[in-house]
Amino acid sequence: MAPEAQSIIKNNVINCNYSEQDAIYALHAELEKGIQSMKNGKVYTIEEAWEELDKI
Repeated sequence: MAPEAQSIIKNNVINCNYSEQDAIYALHAELEKGIQSMKNGKVYTIEEAWEELDKI
């Protein structure tokens, strides 16, 4: 997870204060990371992908 997205999520979960924009930003950051991983040749199994999604 991108450090900025992780920080936003952690702070907002603790404070229970997050916006739709925060969620969209976090999702976008994770999607960018996934696309870059695919370009680098790293492929996840569906189980690994669900584990990563569950962390968000």
